[in-house]
Amino acid sequence: MTLGISPAIVPEAYLLPGATFEAVHALTTESVTDDSLEMVLGWFRSHAPDVNLSITRVAGFSDFRSESDHFHFEEVLYRWMLACRGETPPHVCLSGGFKTMSAAIQKSAAVLGASEVFHVLCDLPRQPNTPEEITLAQSNGHLHWIRLGAEEGWPQRRGTKACQYPLETTRQDGPIFWRSAPDDNFRAHLQEIVERSHHIAEAWEQIGQLPFPSLATWPAADLDWLNQRIDPDADKDWVAQLPKVELHCHLGGFATEGALLDQVRSAASAPDKLTLNSCPVLPAGWPLPKAAISLTDYMRLGDANGSAILWDAGCLAEQCRLLYQHLAKENVVYAEIRCSPANYASPGRSPWTVLTEIKMAFDQAMQNYPGCHVNLIVIATRKEEGDFRSAISRHLALAVSASEHWADETRCRVVGVDLAGYEDESTRAHYFREEFHAIHRCGLALTVHAGENDVAEGIWRAVFDLNTRRIGHALYLKDSSELMRSVADRGIGVEMCPYANYQIKGYSLDPCGPVEAPGAIYPLKQYLEAGIKVTLNTDNIGISQATLTDNFLLASRLCPNLTRLDLLRLLRNSAEVAFLQSKDRQLLIARMQKDMLPPRPAHQRSKPQR
Repeated sequence: MTLGISPAIVPEAYLLPGATFEAVHALTTESVTDDSLEMVLGWFRSHAPDVNLSITRVAGFSDFRSESDHFHFEEVLYRWMLACRGETPPHVCLSGGFKTMSAAIQKSAAVLGASEVFHVLCDLPRQPNTPEEITLAQSNGHLHWIRLGAEEGWPQRRGTKACQYPLETTRQDGPIFWRSAPDDNFRAHLQEIVERSHHIAEAWEQIGQLPFPSLATWPAADLDWLNQRIDPDADKDWVAQLPKVELHCHLGGFATEGALLDQVRSAASAPDKLTLNSCPVLPAGWPLPKAAISLTDYMRLGDANGSAILWDAGCLAEQCRLLYQHLAKENVVYAEIRCSPANYASPGRSPWTVLTEIKMAFDQAMQNYPGCHVNLIVIATRKEEGDFRSAISRHLALAVSASEHWADETRCRVVGVDLAGYEDESTRAHYFREEFHAIHRCGLALTVHAGENDVAEGIWRAVFDLNTRRIGHALYLKDSSELMRSVADRGIGVEMCPYANYQIKGYSLDPCGPVEAPGAIYPLKQYLEAGIKVTLNTDNIGISQATLTDNFLLASRLCPNLTRLDLLRLLRNSAEVAFLQSKDRQLLIARMQKDMLPPRPAHQRSKPQR
């Protein structure tokens, strides 16, 4: 309860019929007189000596003269009620002090909860001023208690602890304390809750269409902003700070030139045995060349890395460490990195040894720099010629063994297989059904490079003959409306990589202008509108010379009608089709929600809603 100029209100409240109290706590200002306090203390010494009585005076506060005075008192009151709470919610009396004090304690009861809220009235012409007068008023029936019922409290505050919002005690004299609040953080947080609740009510009808439920707590102006087109220049910082998921990234396609390549080479365990391929000359205008190049020429741009140097344990570990640092810098919170352990094996270093080294390198990176979780996808590569089926079988057996051997979900582990490599009619997915039976029976996930160079039939085979969970690129999926509908209905993920797709296929950077060739419009927006769980990724960070942020921004140029809300849908899609168990997927989505900021300039942003 609060205490004003009438000290009798404290024992009168204690006398609430039918209630037994172990403790009584009163909050007042410094202006209350010593005589009044002594009267309260004396009554409890005489009539309730076993009760834990405490009186808190707001340090340095004597009177209410302004709104700021009231808000300061209210901040102390909230913190004081937290500190006084027992195992059950308290009884709260509204009778003492100024009307603003009564209003504040009633509001705090509504926020923090109360077993009962009540008011005390005395029908005598003059209020009792002594313990004897209080006893007489009670025995003669002049005291009346008005019960207002219980308050459940705000569910958002049920777990709030006093240690989160401590009071500063400046002085103590027995059961009398002088306390103050160091800031107004509790009131500010309550105001945030109120604002969020209003925003949720305002956005109620569209919550089901929002990719993240927390977006409903954003102001209407921010939701309107999300529905506008992405500006690749103005929104660059916003896109950079968004929590991201990377699902299609090749280990060997990182650090393919420049300082990063030098750093990987310098970490070699056997530097005298390295094959130091020269870095290929990049096409004019790279990473946004005026003319597309073939997939074969694209892959040759990575010849200075990959199997040329990653057979060396030192180079391999450094490649993983640098890639992890890059992902963390990009605010990637979850990544699935593709690797070909058999391609990096050498005499004395089996594919299992190589895969173990990759896992250990990422485990060490995650331990040193927590923030991004990395899992692995083992690549099984199709080729134009040679006994590539044997190599595929070895990689599939390796993936199955690894997935069963490394089961700790908190660490790096193998979560899937990628059927990659040369695409044409002779290497479509259905030719490998027998080889992939073990993958499905062991519960490993599968993604297939399909529709990057082959037509829609290649995607059809991956979906219906190989039961793939995701499709890499799927650029020709647009050519079959029936297949698009099937992919959408099955919830199959599509991994698009804007920079690599542009560099190899030559999509128009001005889709609103004349279409020069069939297929010149990047199908990303078309897939989104069809309900397909399309995602954005990097493919080969070093070869394409583009970060994940760069790929999101290029997508907005390839698809000028792409909105900020579309971009967030892409992020949600990535989390939903990641090769994770359900509980881990939900944790990932929750983390992405927590770290998301409204798309506004820094000086205009509201605080993130935690």
